Amino acid sequence: MLLHEALRVRAKDVVALTGGGGKTTLMFRLADELVAAGHYVITTMTTHIFVGQMARAPGRLVLSGEGALLAQLPAALAEHHHVLIAGATVVEQDKAAGIPSDLIARVAALHAVDVVIVEADGSRRLPFKAPAAHEPVVPPAATLVVPVVGLKVIGQPLTPVHVHRPEIVAALTGAAVGDPVTPEMVATVLSHPEGGGKGVPPSARLVPFLNQADDEPRREVAREIARRLLATPEIDSIVIGAAQTDVPAQEVWGRVTAVVLAAG
Repeated sequence: MLLHEALRVRAKDVVALTGGGGKTTLMFRLADELVAAGHYVITTMTTHIFVGQMARAPGRLVLSGEGALLAQLPAALAEHHHVLIAGATVVEQDKAAGIPSDLIARVAALHAVDVVIVEADGSRRLPFKAPAAHEPVVPPAATLVVPVVGLKVIGQPLTPVHVHRPEIVAALTGAAVGDPVTPEMVATVLSHPEGGGKGVPPSARLVPFLNQADDEPRREVAREIARRLLATPEIDSIVIGAAQTDVPAQEVWGRVTAVVLAAG
C-alpha cells in the first residue's frame, strides 16, 4: 500500500504535516504518489522550507500577491501537475518563508486543485519534538493532520541534540531532560492536546505517522507506540512506515485490527 492509500487521502483534502522525523520527505513522497495516480497537487508550508528543497517540485510559484497567485495556479498545475507555493521572503539565507494559513483554503477551493499538502511545523531536522506556544501553524482548512516522529529517536537522550524543544517534551510527559526517549514518551506527546493534537481543526482526521520503521526492531517499537495511541479517541488511525524506502507505508493500525501491508 502507498502512503496516500494508508493515510486515506481524499479528493480536496488539505493535509497538514506536523512534528519531526521527515515531514519534508513525506510531503514530496506523498505528492509524487498522488500525481502518479492522476491528481493535481499543491505543496506549501506555513513555516519555512530550505530553498534547495524547493527544486524537488516540478513547478514552483512565489507568492507576490494573492490575486496573481490564484490566477497563475490553474495553468501551472495543468503543465506540472505538482506546484510548490512559497513565500517571497528568504530567511536565514537558505530558507524561504511560508504562506499565510488562511490563504490555503482559497488555494484548495480552486477547481484545478485536487489535494493540498502543507508542512505546518518546524523541527530543525530532528526526529521528535513538542510544539512551543506558537506552533504548529495548522491551517483552519486542514482536513487531515499527520503528526510525524522518526523512530531513530528511541533510546536517545532527551536533549537538544536529538529532540526539538526537549523541555516541553519533559513537561508533557513527566520525564526529565536527559532521560532516554521511550515508546511511552513518544505516544504521550503524539496523543497530547498540547502535542500531536495541538491545533487540529475539530472536523479533521488525526493520523500519526511513525517514520523510519526500516527494520523489525523499530517496527516492534512502532507497534508498541500504536497500541498506546489507540487509547486516544481523537486519533483516527496510525500509519507505520519509512518514507525514504520502497515500502513507505507498512502497517495501518485502527481500533478493530492491525493490517500488515508489507514485510521486509
